[in-house]
Amino acid sequence: MFTVENEDPILNPTLWIGSFEWREPVTTLTDFLTALVCFYAFYHFSKYKGKQSQSFVNYKFYFLFFAIGMTSAAWFGHGLQAYVGFNWKIIGWVMSATALLSMEIGSIKELKNIIPNKIISLLQVLFIVQYVVMVSLMISSKNFVIPQLNSTISLVLFVIPIQLIAYIQTKKIGHAYIFGAIIYGALPGLIYNNQISVSKWFNYHDISHVLMAIFMFVIFKGTSNISFLKR
Repeated sequence: MFTVENEDPILNPTLWIGSFEWREPVTTLTDFLTALVCFYAFYHFSKYKGKQSQSFVNYKFYFLFFAIGMTSAAWFGHGLQAYVGFNWKIIGWVMSATALLSMEIGSIKELKNIIPNKIISLLQVLFIVQYVVMVSLMISSKNFVIPQLNSTISLVLFVIPIQLIAYIQTKKIGHAYIFGAIIYGALPGLIYNNQISVSKWFNYHDISHVLMAIFMFVIFKGTSNISFLKR
């Protein structure tokens, strides 16, 4: 027996399947859609057996960590919140931060033939310090603003300029894909922060998740172009 409980003016109504409570069902599924795109990307990286770039493993695990994070966010952060509680949301935040660390390290490896190794090593240490500080704040503050801030710092402050420099030097279209995807990535953030919604059944969560799924696919096209080298 299906019943719908409609209380919040913006969030998806809760769906009851007998005695099972499924909160924000559309939000759960659209979040999981992003996870599926990441699993798809990870699968393609895993089955590739040709010549690989130095950043191949980092990009591969970027998608795995994000897939786990988005799966956790979908079900623990939304669908099963009645059973697991708020603190379970932090799993998704930490896994996403881990994915971004992998992206940062993978990106800086693209510049190994362009800038001195000492600077590469220094930046890698900086990325790790950023990760430790941000994850500590996520756990202590339990505030979604922290993972948003971490994402902005990682992508805008570090990954965008690195990928732009790499594109200028190598002219590989993959770097342009990543650069463009991150610029486009501001759109789901704006929709989420301004709570732009179509209805309760397709609200700002859902719209931003669908846009994020597209973002992840473009990132996959870019990273695979860079990492899957010709034999």
